[in-house]
Amino acid sequence: MIESKLLRNALTLAEKKNFARAAKALHISQPTLTRSIQLLESRVGEQLFDRLTSGVVATQAGEIVLKHARIILDSTAAMQEEVDRHQGIFQGLLHVASGPYVASSLLAPAIAQFINKHPYIEIDTVVDEWSQLPSRMLREGFDFALGEVSEIEEPNNFDCLELNPHPVFLFCRKGHPLLGQGDQSILKALPNFPLVSPTIPKRSSLLIDKLFSTDRGDEPAETQCANITIGDQAMIKALIMQTDGIGIGSYGTLATELNAGLFSVIPIRFRELATQYGIVRRKGLSPSPAALALIDLLVQIDNEQCISEQGLIDSLGKPKTLKTQGF
Repeated sequence: MIESKLLRNALTLAEKKNFARAAKALHISQPTLTRSIQLLESRVGEQLFDRLTSGVVATQAGEIVLKHARIILDSTAAMQEEVDRHQGIFQGLLHVASGPYVASSLLAPAIAQFINKHPYIEIDTVVDEWSQLPSRMLREGFDFALGEVSEIEEPNNFDCLELNPHPVFLFCRKGHPLLGQGDQSILKALPNFPLVSPTIPKRSSLLIDKLFSTDRGDEPAETQCANITIGDQAMIKALIMQTDGIGIGSYGTLATELNAGLFSVIPIRFRELATQYGIVRRKGLSPSPAALALIDLLVQIDNEQCISEQGLIDSLGKPKTLKTQGF
């Protein structure tokens, strides 16, 4: 292994053609430069310079070494420049994946803040059903993925940073027939309205099925509305706005429409219904500084949402437990 310092000293000597002038340009002593050239010659196994009365001249072997020294040092400089930009989060590309709910509630506001701070970083996002993302992470070069961590089937392949759990609410359009009714009336009437949502995580799907099922044990089963599964958050909200469908989501998902008075939260919530989001990376891969900066923003916004959702949580009172409702 030949140190770049030895190559740089040789190039300077070839340019100055004099040990004293080369040593001065390199800010080292002449004996230090002489030892450096001798060490390089011993590494190569050839004499690299002839000492003539007119000055120092490279031998044929020296010309070969100098040619490659220029390539190596130029490449090293280019590499260092790129690494410096990388470390300074100056430019580059982030490839991020997300499930549909958390994309709108957390990833979108994080990216909005990120691009204001780092306008030259390109961000390529993929939004897909979370159940599909772990396998895609093993095939594709995502910096990280954001979504439902309970769906990871091979956890040993990933590093996971779990985020705060957030209560999940049932919501509907303003003026919906369920609004203003008591708890028991709401529970009894829920199956009369379609649930409009993305694919529900397996850990919650049974609970949701019970809420929207007419099969309530001793009560005779009735025909219930068919549910509608949609992977696009904008389409879900459009349908909720225009129909009597029921949606499900965290405060972060609904804040804009709730604050605008477009949606209302159905005044009942269940302890078992909560998010279980996390930031997932392939095990053993170090995140870039840009990825770390975006992850820091995600954690920050996630913590802020815990505070902003508290007013809604308090307004709904003590959460119910599905087991106590006879389901």
